[in-house]
Amino acid sequence: MPFRIAVVQMQTVPGAVEANRARALDFAGEALEQRADVVLFHEGLLVGYHERYRDLAEPADGATSRAFSELIAGSDVHLLYGLTEREGDDFFLSAVLVGRGGVEAVYRKTHLWWKSDGLRHEPSYYRAGDSLVTFDLRRHKSGVMICYDGDFPEVARSYAARGCRMLFWLNNRQSRAHEEVRDLARRNCLIIASACCCGVNERGEDCPGGSNITDMDGTLLGELRGEEGLVIADVEPERVDAARLANPWFTGRRPELYAE
Repeated sequence: MPFRIAVVQMQTVPGAVEANRARALDFAGEALEQRADVVLFHEGLLVGYHERYRDLAEPADGATSRAFSELIAGSDVHLLYGLTEREGDDFFLSAVLVGRGGVEAVYRKTHLWWKSDGLRHEPSYYRAGDSLVTFDLRRHKSGVMICYDGDFPEVARSYAARGCRMLFWLNNRQSRAHEEVRDLARRNCLIIASACCCGVNERGEDCPGGSNITDMDGTLLGELRGEEGLVIADVEPERVDAARLANPWFTGRRPELYAE
């Protein structure tokens, strides 16, 4: 039975939490009208990179998760969005999965980007997560990663080795298009949905986006560049297991040799 993914590509105005939330709810409603099973947003959806991040951060079960949960009440739809998360005195770049009953999973970015100055020197502002997170979407095991995480091929491979069929990648950078997703998908037989922001960021740089949905063999199913909107595709996660058995890049691995 096909599974419908909707990826939202939108502009986050840094620090404009209320306006960004309202825009995201509009896009989520549009995706629901198109019968999406899961709706994916980008990293840092509400705050972006902003000097007042401490004041603007929310707990995982805060106002935004509640608003999304109310929107999908009575349905089996899930929403996965990027949150500047506050827990006590700690701050994280997180991905929050919301279902009809509220928050179902929280992933905290495990690889913080450091090769930058200012607000994007993430270790100066945020704590790193310490675990990968999986969850089931209509009985299909799935994983999640955030931006720099995906530059380490071990992350996608680890999710595949854990039996994940789908992988959701949240980003906040100038672009993260299909050419950066294709090999991760085909070498691991993973259906990958990648959400990117677009528009002008906090540095005045234009972000063309490139949000996309890529099938398990690396085939591009849909992509959006240079504007806000939705990328929607029907995928067949139940085909992943058999495809993985025939994948020489997956079945030929020797994990006993790779431990450090």
